[in-house]
Amino acid sequence: MPSPITQNLDVLKKAQQLDSEISRVYALLEEIPSQRAQLKSELELEKNRLNELEKSLKDIQLKLKDKEIELAQKETQIKKLDGQLSQVKTNKEYGALQQEIASLKADNSLLEEGIIHVLDEVDAAKEEARKEKEKLVSITKSFQDRDNEMAAQEKTLQGRLADFKKQREEYVAQLPPELGELYNRIALKKQGLALAVVSGEVCAACQMKLRPQLINEIKLGEQIIVCENCSRILYFEN
Repeated sequence: MPSPITQNLDVLKKAQQLDSEISRVYALLEEIPSQRAQLKSELELEKNRLNELEKSLKDIQLKLKDKEIELAQKETQIKKLDGQLSQVKTNKEYGALQQEIASLKADNSLLEEGIIHVLDEVDAAKEEARKEKEKLVSITKSFQDRDNEMAAQEKTLQGRLADFKKQREEYVAQLPPELGELYNRIALKKQGLALAVVSGEVCAACQMKLRPQLINEIKLGEQIIVCENCSRILYFEN
């Protein structure tokens, strides 16, 4: 029949296995908020990108409207001047009006070319905004799906964490109170790694060489022995 110390060490090993699982689950849980924040940041970047494209489109449309207004105003001026041609009394005045009309028509020709160019810009900006909207819809869906996955993962991990903690408490409760308190104290200081296997003559956790007398005491199995350097509970693998 195994000695009480051996039985206690077996319980401690199981408790430490659970502590390792608890630490692993905590690490996974800690990653989730940053992952969700990263997804949200990527989504916001796409939204900002679309907003910029839509603002650019509006600016181009305003530029187009300004040119069209300017063209209409000059067309009105030309009609007005055309009407004045029949009213002038001298060739000099007639020539001046014709020259002004020609200048306005030249301006309009440039404006019309500019309008055609801006229309192309509008079409290109609309197409770019359309593609970005489609991309945003896809990314939003992907974000929602991934966010839902992470929420489900978080719920599952919380459930596992509760189970592991309960099992750990049950194992620790099987130990003598003083040993249970010792284990909890060491586990708290050592991030859940309260036990260390002896490898040859060395504590595997801190790599400190153990005194021969300490090794003999561990082998005797009559009491719990801790490492004189890292304070972890020492044991030999069976």
